[in-house]
Amino acid sequence: MAYKLAAIDIDGTLLTDDYKITEKNKNALKAAEEEGVQIVLCSGRAPFSVTPLLEELGIAGYFICHNGAVTSHSNTKEILHEVGFTIDSLKNVLDYCRTENIHTDFCTAFDMYTESLDREDVRAMYAKYLAQPKLVEDALSMKDTLVKFTLFGTDAQLNKAYDELAAMNLPLRMIRSGPSYIDIIDQTTSKGSALSNLAKHLDIPLSDTIAIGNYYNDLDMITMAGIGVAVGNAPVDVKEQADMVVASNNESGVAEALERLVLGKKQQV
Repeated sequence: MAYKLAAIDIDGTLLTDDYKITEKNKNALKAAEEEGVQIVLCSGRAPFSVTPLLEELGIAGYFICHNGAVTSHSNTKEILHEVGFTIDSLKNVLDYCRTENIHTDFCTAFDMYTESLDREDVRAMYAKYLAQPKLVEDALSMKDTLVKFTLFGTDAQLNKAYDELAAMNLPLRMIRSGPSYIDIIDQTTSKGSALSNLAKHLDIPLSDTIAIGNYYNDLDMITMAGIGVAVGNAPVDVKEQADMVVASNNESGVAEALERLVLGKKQQV
């Protein structure tokens, strides 16, 4: 099979636990691109946290961010696809998070906002993702279309929040994008739907695509792509739905997948 597009999650997949790209992954990505494969980073991150990684890799092109809510181009900043909602639909969620001391932020296609940066753990989290959210006094004053609303807290705190918010029957979709995060996005939004739209735009059959990920927010693209790959650090139930399981994010699992599916013996590491 001559695959033409590889959609690759960032955190927990492309990056190691200390947020680095291994040389092995860098070499494999460049080699795959030279073989004609479109490399598409596909993340819950915002554009300002994705484009520096593309620059580090020396790769330009389309990327998917906000868990599928926005597809853009790293050079032109063109927005190919965007799906959003208004903050009014999340008033009950905001009230809940304020009561439970769960930090929140909310994003338009290119900007991030939050009501507070007082907590040290919150500031450290944003630094890790190269994020500099703008402060607003009241989220409900936001008039712009939002593409993602995120809860940040402990795993136990968010497990409880997920169940209690699900009982509210929100008109939006909740997904766990990591042990410390719940993302709320449009009901129709997913990495899988964004991958499908981008592949159609590029005239690439889904059967000719690869998706590599590690968490529940990656499942839609893993099951939709021609071949879905889970890295070794993925939860068991994510691995069970993948077509292939490779080494962990700390062991250059992305490089292993590309070596097996695209590069064969051509890749030298």
